[in-house]
Amino acid sequence: MKRILLVDDNRTMLLFMEKVLSKRGFDVITAIDGMHALQVLEERPDIQFVLSDWMMPEMDGIELCSRVKSANYGRYLFFMLLSGKDDKESIVSGINAGADDFVVKDTHVDELEARIQAGFRTLALHNEITAKNEALDTAYATMKKDLDSAGELLKRLLPTENTMSGVELNYESIPSAQIGGDMLGYMKLDEDHVAIYLLDVAGHGVSSALLSFSVQQSLSVNSGHSSIVKTTLDEPPYYRLNEPHEVLRRLNERYISNDQNLLYFTMVYAVLNIKTGRMDFSIAGHPPLVWMHSRLGDAELVGQESFVIGAFDFVEYETLYIQLEPGDKVWMYSDGITEAEKGDEMFSEEGFRKAVVEVNKQPTSLQTELLVNSVRKWQQAEQFDDDVSVLVVEWKGNPEREQLCDMKLSTKVNARFFK
Repeated sequence: MKRILLVDDNRTMLLFMEKVLSKRGFDVITAIDGMHALQVLEERPDIQFVLSDWMMPEMDGIELCSRVKSANYGRYLFFMLLSGKDDKESIVSGINAGADDFVVKDTHVDELEARIQAGFRTLALHNEITAKNEALDTAYATMKKDLDSAGELLKRLLPTENTMSGVELNYESIPSAQIGGDMLGYMKLDEDHVAIYLLDVAGHGVSSALLSFSVQQSLSVNSGHSSIVKTTLDEPPYYRLNEPHEVLRRLNERYISNDQNLLYFTMVYAVLNIKTGRMDFSIAGHPPLVWMHSRLGDAELVGQESFVIGAFDFVEYETLYIQLEPGDKVWMYSDGITEAEKGDEMFSEEGFRKAVVEVNKQPTSLQTELLVNSVRKWQQAEQFDDDVSVLVVEWKGNPEREQLCDMKLSTKVNARFFK
């Protein structure tokens, strides 16, 4: 039953209106003034419709309306003012107080009922919208919790070790939202080789993150016929390392877009021989590498034009190589950092190259963080508009040669001691 709080200080009018509205099928609760009405509303949270007289002692209808329509009041009410006045000024005053409708006392009961029914329809619509908004809030909270959990899980896929034999690595990975489309990693392929990669899936959100996760899982398979980084052989050593361009080609075949999947990604994949310092690499639509020469104290951009992965089925990729010297560093990064903006200016690949030179004197373990912070300072903002990933790998030199030198030095020292 539709419930109404009827407020009027005239007891005769109160009884008359209660009787009329009850006959029309409404459940009527009465109050003799504004203060009494507030008390009833506090005790009866089920009441959402108020039909109130204007002129009353203690608290009139305008003040009552202002109280229950204020932002601090605990719930939504439909408020209808009932008055003997029918002038423009009175109507404006009632509406300014927050009244939803204004009815003159001599209005025919059929019209009054019709306007009350319209008020209840408004209430029903408001309640429906409120319920849907609450459901959306609950769903959003659930989604946010899930996205936060997914973001934490993706972080766990990032490397935890910063050193390998003859190699030191460091990185920063900052999603622009809870989960991003960037992914990076490195892994030991065999005793002599380390693979390093960084990829950037187009777009943001769940679909991009899922694709980056899938690619990471594809790369992590290090043996067997399903591996894309190695090919199984029948004779010793029973495998061969696939060249970087072949790895990118196989990824392109596996993740080619279709009508249901329109995602693609850029990527750089490199294989470093930790004994010789030779790095073979291939680039798929990705920004060039930055090669920091320790001996020269300067850096250069290294790369080639190429197609992204997952967009075209006819593309070919190329393997290039560079010969590192001990102490040389190679930087990989996503375009989220080079496309950081300050006004109409972008940080740019050249800006990144210069930043690499500036931080080079610092320990490798700190360089990626220092570089990212320098970009934040440059753009005068803490947040990035896109996912940002930066990875640096330093070749320390042949670890076996260093061990051999240490052994020779130790032998000489011991010989002098016992002589």
